[in-house]
Amino acid sequence: MMIKRRIRNKIIGLLLLYFLVAILAISATLTASWRLEGGAAAINDAGRERMRSYRIAYLLEQQVRAPTAELQQAIQHEIKAFESSLSEIAQGNSQRPLFLPKNAELRSRMAHLTKTWQANIKPQITKILISNNAVDQQIALKNYRPMLEQYVLGINTLVSLIERSNAKATLYLRSLQIVLMLLALLGTVLLVYLFMRMVVRPLTQLREGMQRMSASDFAVRLPANSQDELGELALGFNRMADELQDLYTSLEQRVEEKTRSIEAKNRELATLDKEMLISEQRNLLAQELHDSIAQSLAFLNIQVQLLQEDYRQARYKEVELGLVKIREGVQESYDDVRELLVHFRTRMHGTDLVTAISAALEKFTEQTGIKTLFNVTGPAPVLPAEQVLQLMHIVQESLSNVRKHAQANLLSVELACAEQYEIRIRDNGVGFDVMSDAGDSHVGLHIMRERAQRIGAQLIIESSSAKGTLICLILQK
Repeated sequence: MMIKRRIRNKIIGLLLLYFLVAILAISATLTASWRLEGGAAAINDAGRERMRSYRIAYLLEQQVRAPTAELQQAIQHEIKAFESSLSEIAQGNSQRPLFLPKNAELRSRMAHLTKTWQANIKPQITKILISNNAVDQQIALKNYRPMLEQYVLGINTLVSLIERSNAKATLYLRSLQIVLMLLALLGTVLLVYLFMRMVVRPLTQLREGMQRMSASDFAVRLPANSQDELGELALGFNRMADELQDLYTSLEQRVEEKTRSIEAKNRELATLDKEMLISEQRNLLAQELHDSIAQSLAFLNIQVQLLQEDYRQARYKEVELGLVKIREGVQESYDDVRELLVHFRTRMHGTDLVTAISAALEKFTEQTGIKTLFNVTGPAPVLPAEQVLQLMHIVQESLSNVRKHAQANLLSVELACAEQYEIRIRDNGVGFDVMSDAGDSHVGLHIMRERAQRIGAQLIIESSSAKGTLICLILQK
């Protein structure tokens, strides 16, 4: 179970690391922007304090000239609002948000403003309000004005300090954003490189190994560098290649031994007959071994193609299932080589169904001498390459069965393109009993049914002794 999870754990680990780095970078930018917002709010409130200071001075002048209870109440309201806002600027408010930047000079300036208000400005305002002598009020008001101007200059200095701090924070935020973009770019490049190294490259090597082995190059070996499913798959592939190479190496020796035995028992035969018999024996053994290998490799090659498509679509669960199927296919191929099951498989080199069928029939006639007819009704179908591939495998298996078993001299293929696609393959051979001969034990017909089911097609087989065979394949549009 640990091996099966290793590739998944690597991928999940990389994605989580990438996600964590992104979260940290985004959190830093959010914090910087939050601080900028708090500083901007502090600037706004400090500006309001400056305007409120002037309003208090204006109301005081009105009160000194013509005192009223309403003016007295308005002044007290402005003083209370000024002190509340001043306290909020000094202490901060995380809900707005509003707070001063973490700067020693700025904090000292704020403390000085608060102290000046409590020690000088507010007492002077109170002195003006409580005095009953108009002359004393005028003198106190005259002394208050320069104090107010000096205090407003202090507020302006505070605002300037906050603005400079916000400018630095803005530069820091922009730097963070540039770093975040670089991290996104570098992280993406790194992820692509690691995925190429861990998954795509081993799959490509496996596919190339399959192609070389299907071309009878049994010296091919895959590097098994990783300790995961793909490494285990490469080891299985290499074991199968070793076994196949041993079989091919010992094949000539076994043929020579058989030849010597035949020559010892049939010395009366002519030299020409002996050579022909040896040649037939060699061809038969080679054909049996090649057919078995081709069938297994064709299955594994299809699975690798499906696996690559699942990976491109990021269907990681299907990737794991595909790896299991390939591993089972390798083991099945290893067993099948020993049993030397006789099958006929060829690969198709095009996606045009009409052209592919015509080429297959032409080659079939050249190989067997059996006359073939091909008729197409309706517009030629345009099908996906995978469907054409599966259809051609079924057609080729049908031709192989005619060649091996039917004893026919005429074969016709009809491709009808109407509301649905129908391929009808009919021969005039000896036929067979469908109920007794075409069950699941018949390997070729069983594989034909599996291929038809894979593309959603219906396979119908009709045959009887001495009346030929009809194979009908129906594919819905």
